Amino acid sequence: MKKIIIKVYSFFQRISGFKKLGKSSIIKRPSKIWNKRYIEIGNHSFIAENSFFAISKTANKIPKIKIGDNCCIGANFFVACIDEIIIGNNVLMSDRVFISDHIHDYSDIKIPIIKQNLKPKGKVLIKDGSFIGINAVLMPGVTIGKNSVVGASSVVTKDVPDYCVAIGNPAKVIKNYDFQENKWKLI
Repeated sequence: MKKIIIKVYSFFQRISGFKKLGKSSIIKRPSKIWNKRYIEIGNHSFIAENSFFAISKTANKIPKIKIGDNCCIGANFFVACIDEIIIGNNVLMSDRVFISDHIHDYSDIKIPIIKQNLKPKGKVLIKDGSFIGINAVLMPGVTIGKNSVVGASSVVTKDVPDYCVAIGNPAKVIKNYDFQENKWKLI
């Protein structure tokens, strides 16, 4: 019975306004999604319960969130987008990951921050095969390299190259894969 309920729910998600929701992809309930017409999700991807997609269209840009094929995203995922956030194929994310491509502007000290506009700060790209650990935060304008790891509770403020491990706040690369020796090495 549970499989039937999931298939029915998945069917209604597919016909309910996403730009694309691929074959066998599921966003578990409950989840909150603003402006799902700006979301593309590939085939066979899974997003766990209590996820929040906060997508806002500005006068200058049509936002875009794209999640590739075969991704698995943990519970309480929070993505805030006014520009572009791309998650490649075969990406694994633990619970409580936060990703944003913007900030709340605070440049005018005479206006409360809540009344100031959202300010784009750079697109976010997570390349194929990467892993993002529990409670990680990916700040605007970063790229996570192919098959790279972001450690638990890390705050990524700068790009992480391909085949690297980054940890900490702010995150720093501590390992990379040495292709000549075919092993991971501390930096």
